Amino acid sequence: MESPGPPPLYTPAISQDANIVDVDDQLLLCQDGYAWDYILVFPALPQPMSPLGEVFHRLHLPTKKAKTTTPTVDEICYRLKKAGLTLKLACPSASSSSRHLFCLVRGSRQILAREADRIDLLMPMNKDKLRDASHRGFPSCGIAPFPIDDPLHQFKLSPYDSIYFRYTCRDDMQPLYAKQGPHDALFTSSQRILLLESIMTNRHGGAGLNLAKLKHSNVVTTYFSLHDVAELSRVTTSWLQWGQYPWQQPLHAIQRYFGSRIGLYFAFLGYYTTWLIGAGAVGLVLWLVELSDRLPKDIVVAITSTLVIIWATIFLKSWKRRAARLALEWGTSNFSTLEQVRPQYVGQMLPSPVTGQPMLYFSKREKSRRRCLTWLLLTCLIALVAAVVTAIFYLQFVMLERGYSIRVGPTEVVLAGPVTSVANIVQIHAMYYVYNQLCEAMNEYENHRTQSSHEGSFIVKSVLFHAVNNFAGLFYITFVKTYVGAACAGNDCMGELRLYLLMIFCFQLANGLVHDWVVPHVRVLYSQCRARGTSAAVSSKVEAQFYLLDYSWRVTFNEYLGLAMKFGFTILFLGASPAMSLLTLLNNLIELRSDSTNLVMNHRRPLPRQASTCGQWTTVLEYLVTLSILTNGYDSLVFKKVHEPENRRFVVVYASNALVVNTNDPGASLVQLRAFGGFVTAMLVVRYGVTTWIKDVPHDVAIQLKRQAFLATKVYVREADDVVPVYESTGSVRLLPVDSASPV
Repeated sequence: MESPGPPPLYTPAISQDANIVDVDDQLLLCQDGYAWDYILVFPALPQPMSPLGEVFHRLHLPTKKAKTTTPTVDEICYRLKKAGLTLKLACPSASSSSRHLFCLVRGSRQILAREADRIDLLMPMNKDKLRDASHRGFPSCGIAPFPIDDPLHQFKLSPYDSIYFRYTCRDDMQPLYAKQGPHDALFTSSQRILLLESIMTNRHGGAGLNLAKLKHSNVVTTYFSLHDVAELSRVTTSWLQWGQYPWQQPLHAIQRYFGSRIGLYFAFLGYYTTWLIGAGAVGLVLWLVELSDRLPKDIVVAITSTLVIIWATIFLKSWKRRAARLALEWGTSNFSTLEQVRPQYVGQMLPSPVTGQPMLYFSKREKSRRRCLTWLLLTCLIALVAAVVTAIFYLQFVMLERGYSIRVGPTEVVLAGPVTSVANIVQIHAMYYVYNQLCEAMNEYENHRTQSSHEGSFIVKSVLFHAVNNFAGLFYITFVKTYVGAACAGNDCMGELRLYLLMIFCFQLANGLVHDWVVPHVRVLYSQCRARGTSAAVSSKVEAQFYLLDYSWRVTFNEYLGLAMKFGFTILFLGASPAMSLLTLLNNLIELRSDSTNLVMNHRRPLPRQASTCGQWTTVLEYLVTLSILTNGYDSLVFKKVHEPENRRFVVVYASNALVVNTNDPGASLVQLRAFGGFVTAMLVVRYGVTTWIKDVPHDVAIQLKRQAFLATKVYVREADDVVPVYESTGSVRLLPVDSASPV
């Protein structure tokens, strides 16, 4: 008797109304230069019945179906087709054990152009055609020629560079738009994806699908944008080159393919790394000077701490100006978006007080109560970190009291410092995983309405917790240890801080390598092998992309978080180790290579998202720079106290100065406080001066935005010139003096 074969692959029923046809990919490539841009993945296996439903099914009893507003697969395909999109269904390869149905989606040039007109998509203009139009004017609309020139060469940009207009389907505007896509198409691949997503989610003439809600309700397994193999190959060839300098990244190609949000991340990483080259060189010189004892360590600490604050202040201001220039070049200076309600958002369905349409309402009182509870829980987690750090340093105190040490050759090594450093590393990573398990639940409990609000709240909580978790031990050594517990080994708190700092930083560097290089490769291989159940290669390119890792907003969040924490290590405690800037430079060079390779090789193509700045991350770095003024000004007060029994004096090293203070002098504390206050005041004045005197937006960028607004009124809106009546004397009018006595 033959054994039954494997169960047939279940495919959702697709009615004829869905009108899904088989389209030749090569024909599409020849016609439009692109084939498929988007994919919806449906679960091809039927959903399992509940135990009660299975009993009813076996007894052939009728069951009452729950009313649901979630569209079926057939309805989804029908809606997409009615919106003018082209669909193609694909099944997994024969060697795969995957039970999914792939629905490929594309839009014709006409459909995409119509949607771009509806959403007012900003498009770059052809500068030559725009210049010709300004020289001709539009006489039929009452617009005289309006040539724009820069005869004094005051600005870097020509008057017609980086000009963006809203897209319109008007025939007279079509020649003015820059052709960016293949075969002289208007739209890039990332713009096509944005337009497709807009069509699928638009409720007025589109498909009206809430993709996030469909995924949340398991109607759709996932959805993502497909890689354009030819364009990705060009980006990879110019990007992933060994020996490429940080400032040589093809940022415009990255932005065109992955969107401006990811483009800004790599622009910031490359810009930060470039600035670290100068900081690393200065740090190396100061470190060598410190080792050679050519200058007192007090002076080296003072110079290092002062320079790092000035460097960080100017760097952040310079980056804001760079981001403003990139936003101009990418057309995102005035970017804004209308967000959908998150599918996880819950509330009471009530009529809107504005439109009268039903909407979800969530009580403000309940919202405030939930946020108070989450912040209370966050405070408890921070208190737990403080308690663990205190316990670690109490362990160090006990080990010093009992004299635990080992002998390495002729040298006796005290174990208290290394053991507590390792314990601090374990504490950081253990609390990191504890927090990650709780933070998402905490943020979901707050019930944010939009995704941007959800992400913003997540960033604020995470940065606060991780800053305390990473820096608590270092702050304890800096601010607390001199006054409580055991003294530093050899009365050298600076050396102990340096040991802690280097061990934690180096461990995080190694941990980052594992997470960025090893873990993604292993996860991709595991998912492919598990789905196939065989060693055969995946034959379908679509299926191969499905098994790659999802590039969600949490990936970029983790990358920014890692950069922010290492930025804090660099500027908060650089006085303890001038070579820290070199380690940060090494970390960034590795990060630049690993992040780009990981994005291209191990992840699906991210949905392109627009952004004009790095958002809240720039604010986080600003707060860290301000905090560094306090740490670099106060650290030396508690770090190094060298006892000199001959004259009963202490050398107290400030980051702002080097003072020799007699401990018997009753005014010593006041002198120390004045020195600290003077340093903090001076650095705050420097920060305020840089912030006030240097604008966030360069002058030529501001002028170009004004040019763009002017050109839009003339070329796009066709606003007629102002016409003022001009008096022309004909000589036939004679003015007579008015006699005051005569009646008027």
